[in-house]
Amino acid sequence: MAIQLYDTLTREKTTFEPLQAGSVGLYLCGPTVYDDCHIGHLMGPVLYDAVARWLIVRGNEVRFVINITDIDDKIIRRSLETGEPWDSIAGRYTEQYFGFMRELKVTTVTDHPRCTQYVPQMVEFIARLVVEDRAYEAADGVYYDVVKQPGYGKLSGRRLEDMLEGGASDDKGLRNSADFALWKKAKPGEPSWPSPWGEGRPGWHIECSVMSSELLGGEFDLHGGGDDLKFPHHENELAQSEAHGDGFAKRWMHHGLVQYCGKKIAKSDPRMQDVDFSQQFQARWLIDTYGAPALRFFLLRGHYRRPVDFEPKNLHACGVGLARLHKQLGDKMDETAESSLDEILARDLDGELTNRRERFCAAMDDDFNTAVALAELFAIEKHARSLEGDARDAALQLMRDLGRLLGLFQVGDRIEAASHDQLFDDVMKVLIGLRTEARERKDFALSDAIRDRLQAIGIELRDGKDGSSWEAGC
Repeated sequence: MAIQLYDTLTREKTTFEPLQAGSVGLYLCGPTVYDDCHIGHLMGPVLYDAVARWLIVRGNEVRFVINITDIDDKIIRRSLETGEPWDSIAGRYTEQYFGFMRELKVTTVTDHPRCTQYVPQMVEFIARLVVEDRAYEAADGVYYDVVKQPGYGKLSGRRLEDMLEGGASDDKGLRNSADFALWKKAKPGEPSWPSPWGEGRPGWHIECSVMSSELLGGEFDLHGGGDDLKFPHHENELAQSEAHGDGFAKRWMHHGLVQYCGKKIAKSDPRMQDVDFSQQFQARWLIDTYGAPALRFFLLRGHYRRPVDFEPKNLHACGVGLARLHKQLGDKMDETAESSLDEILARDLDGELTNRRERFCAAMDDDFNTAVALAELFAIEKHARSLEGDARDAALQLMRDLGRLLGLFQVGDRIEAASHDQLFDDVMKVLIGLRTEARERKDFALSDAIRDRLQAIGIELRDGKDGSSWEAGC
């Protein structure tokens, strides 16, 4: 089957066809390395690693680029606050980021260009825009003239007229209030590089345009990032690249953002000042608390375009569900051999497993729908419990091998759910008992409420002739 992909720019889902058959260029905006990694730094790499894995499974070579912003106002500010050299700060947090990528089994990235490695190319890029009067020098740097960009706002859906309200900035000498910096002139004591406009450093947006074109070409297949980057970052990347004469990204993918209890969460949220609250979004705390395999599984459990709710009960339930799959796989988790999709599709399986295998592949081909694909793994596990001998072995092998296509069920990944200890079992027995008593009294409102509230935290009750039982899902 052909892969269907939703394009943010066209707002349509169409067949994905690489610019060069069998070869895909994928670019993802990476971290600004000035502080400890948080969940926002992990989401994109995990989600697009699954995308890259599936593109590879479907017969493509993938060059996957994630940049490192290793010079930025935030890094300079941190250096001034702490006295630590700016490049030491950037180097330390870059290595931290790479460590988390290894823990989360993000293995498909081929290039990690650093901004500081491409400053001369950025200067050349900007100079061309200035010569063609698409950019101009102002008091504190070089700016891009958005008014001269046809269709500016087309990616984010914003109207240029609305962005221009308020007029130009007289103190800087800007032509338009919405113009953005391509080059920032250095202040005393700041790190800087030479340019025709004086010592300085590149603006944020120009980095990605230059690094992507240097590594993937002036036009490439896919550009990814979070919804929060549509504007201004991606809008500005697109504008300056088109003005430069590049086709830039053929398709745009944007993933959902972090939520907490169903609401958006950001660094500016007052609750983030509370250490106990804010640590729930720190990469180290999340991995230490739930385990890297569970965190990767959690990030893939929904469709990439939807928000991800980091309420602890959701992470906990997901870990319990994954632990159940690990328990069923047993020693198969220790086997190192991995099967290609062609090998998996060639297996002679029973009707149920054949159907689940087809649904898994169809889900991934339909805009990389990992939510449905992972649901099929749970369905396969459930079917395996009804089988014995070689048939059960074939089902579990199928579940493992399909999961491994997405970076799951790797050797050493096995986790045990703390929720399966005796205390949790005893609590569940009490809840099931209370629900049974409510049903006997015909208090169906209470009975249904217990069932629904357990389901909301990932625990499903099953009623049978021998009473009720429970399962933890994800």
